Amino acid sequence: MKRLDNRLPLLLAVGAVSLLLAVGCTTRPEPTETLVMNGNHSAADVVMVTADTSSDGYQYLDAELSPDGSRAVFTTDWPSIMPSGRLPDPLPVVRQIAITPNTARTAPLLSLADGGAELVRLRPVRYRIGSTESVYNGHEEYQKGDPTWIDDDHILFWMDLPRGARFFSVTVPNGFSSDDQLPMTSLYREPTDNDVFTDIPNWEHLSPSISPDGNWVAFSRFGYVDSDSLATATQQSLWVFRMPQGDGPSELAFQLTAEAAQVDAPTWSPDGRTIAFHATPDLIGANDPFFTKEIFTVDFDTTGLAADGAVTLNRNIQRLTYSEPQEGSPIRIRNINPAFSPDGLRIAFISDRRAPTLTYSDQNVWWIPSDGSLDPQLLFFTRSTESNVQFTGGAGNEVLVCSSFGFPTELLGELEAQAYQEYLVEDVNQNGVPDNTELQAAAKAAADREELEFFENVMSHLYLISNW
Repeated sequence: MKRLDNRLPLLLAVGAVSLLLAVGCTTRPEPTETLVMNGNHSAADVVMVTADTSSDGYQYLDAELSPDGSRAVFTTDWPSIMPSGRLPDPLPVVRQIAITPNTARTAPLLSLADGGAELVRLRPVRYRIGSTESVYNGHEEYQKGDPTWIDDDHILFWMDLPRGARFFSVTVPNGFSSDDQLPMTSLYREPTDNDVFTDIPNWEHLSPSISPDGNWVAFSRFGYVDSDSLATATQQSLWVFRMPQGDGPSELAFQLTAEAAQVDAPTWSPDGRTIAFHATPDLIGANDPFFTKEIFTVDFDTTGLAADGAVTLNRNIQRLTYSEPQEGSPIRIRNINPAFSPDGLRIAFISDRRAPTLTYSDQNVWWIPSDGSLDPQLLFFTRSTESNVQFTGGAGNEVLVCSSFGFPTELLGELEAQAYQEYLVEDVNQNGVPDNTELQAAAKAAADREELEFFENVMSHLYLISNW
């Protein structure tokens, strides 16, 4: 469940600073910690997949590579990539889905479109809620999130509707354009969507993850009658629905875990037998009023599936991380958004365990054996925030990461050296003497570098990280 509110980190940061001062905590690492750094990130090979300099604080999130590795789908702010023609006024604040080629970027670009990215522009869809079938303009009016590939030409995502987020699919073949209006297909409806009673809960379907065989979709689900009242809300749990076997939405879905304060971000093991996810410890009966988030696994097994779609909850549930708070501290560690390695032996995840705060800043990438036999190890560190991770199957244990750490230091160095050489031969006069001295060329190149350094913690981009 990743609903973005750019105001939230700022509001929480103020409270975090006050609490840190009050309780005497620090976000500094332990003095015995050794971390090998390569400029603005820990030692690793880093490739930028997006590298535009739109500079409006755009956040590129929820990224995932296509099965063939040629493209990446992600969510982005509405104005970052727009179709041609007449634009709505004011511009929508909902997030869009975009797809970009998986191409190594060796220089900054002005926009996503300059890098070949295309907007997934959705055609209005008819959807029945209660006694009324209405047309919903998802392109401009409704929030979308968590896109995931069904295959190389189709993606699944959720879109907000009046009774909560629902799952849809859309075809995105190679060569489609931002100006194409793409039809959506409903994949799973809440059974109460056709009911007309006013006290029916709004059910949210979020964080879809498709099984390796393509037959099942795990997702998180919770409901509420009044969005402003926790008293009317259910807790969260993992569910699974079967992909539609023909025309029309799926008719088979069942609950996989018990309910807890938060149960979210399911991801499948390569053999399809296990699902990793993050949850608050109350899922297994632990009392944690501040809601530490931990990584768990649960078995997926349809053996004994009852006629009413029920299975044993929390089947062989395992807790992999233990992030007990320090006594008397209000700070809680969040371990979230797990991802299995292709061999199933590792789980990468996002955590603020190195520098825990009350905000969602300073989150980095960690990994742990999938059986939880060792303590978590740091996979990739920056001075910024990483938001999700996916193993790609590429060489060097390559992962796809969304991060706001800007242009890698090594790329900045290459671009500065290239600019220096260009300034040396720039504006050569009729006597063959360049206008720039070596010192002037160096100063101009350094100024260019400084302009790119500005983007650290300003925008988030997509990166491929390997040999970590």
